[in-house]
Amino acid sequence: MKNNNRFDTIKSIFQFNKKFLEIYPVWWLAILSVLVFLDLITKKWMTDHLNFHLSYSQLEYIKNYKLNALIDGIPYIPVLGKDGEYIKFRLVFNDRFIFGSGPSAPVLGIYLTFFAILFLFIYRWKNDEFGNSFIWLLIFSGAIGNFIDKLFVKSVETREWVFSLGPKPGHVSGVVDFVECIWFGWEKFENIPILSFLSWQTWPTFNLADSLIVIGITFLFLLMLKESWTELKQNQNKKE
Repeated sequence: MKNNNRFDTIKSIFQFNKKFLEIYPVWWLAILSVLVFLDLITKKWMTDHLNFHLSYSQLEYIKNYKLNALIDGIPYIPVLGKDGEYIKFRLVFNDRFIFGSGPSAPVLGIYLTFFAILFLFIYRWKNDEFGNSFIWLLIFSGAIGNFIDKLFVKSVETREWVFSLGPKPGHVSGVVDFVECIWFGWEKFENIPILSFLSWQTWPTFNLADSLIVIGITFLFLLMLKESWTELKQNQNKKE
């Protein structure tokens, strides 16, 4: 009896009231493909032209290999301000978690990202009234772009992208990040747990996919606030 209940629970997860193309129409999938392509092509261009800047843990995997990608490219590209004082393109690889926090875990990152996308895919299909297509388009585009990026390690000899589900000697794991922006740099907040991020000299380096995710989540949060405010006002009006 318990086994049947478990089977019914699992079965219900994959039962949907609407068809796939009603929730994810062709135009939506087309734009998603374009955004993912733009994310990956910008990352590929950066890995082809900029010097690799690596962490100590990443350097462990490239011992005894030619380090061409660390020295034969462009150190960085100034974008805004004198010599890129405010914004520059500088290539790093995030093999950790959000904002580069936590331990180096490229393999775990692949699986966590996959299951996060799968969860959101099913959730959106079952709850199409929550949010709107544009918001979910941004979130999915960013998540899928970073997921595909994680499936490839980058050679320090040839700059080639090689499919791999784990670290590979002579290659760098992690998401390609390259946009570096100046931040507040208020040192007096350095030892204050909640506000310590205000002491950073630069914001954690990011990419196009990260931007899409942040913008999408921001819109989703604002939409939730708007709906909550509307519901609160309606309840107040009913009481009056």
